[in-house]
Amino acid sequence: MSESELFQALLQRVAVLEAREQSLTAASNAYQAIITTILGNLDKSTRDNIIAMIDQAHEIAYVRAAHYCDEPKKRKIKQADDVAQRMFMVAQGKASQLR
Repeated sequence: MSESELFQALLQRVAVLEAREQSLTAASNAYQAIITTILGNLDKSTRDNIIAMIDQAHEIAYVRAAHYCDEPKKRKIKQADDVAQRMFMVAQGKASQLR
């Protein structure tokens, strides 16, 4: 393959990856909205119990990743926890504290 052909193949792969990223972002946003809405519509006690269980699961996963010195997994868990905490704030009516 010539350099031009390789470059075109690379551009096509980048376009496919960008489309996939957009699709995943849209799906993630939809799931966040759904989960936030569901949590927001639960009674306070049930919502708080669910949030506590998710917090505990993130903590356990993070401690395990730290124990095995798995830095990539620790970063992913931290990122997931950051997203979850924002959803919890919205579901609890504390969205104004996010700004």
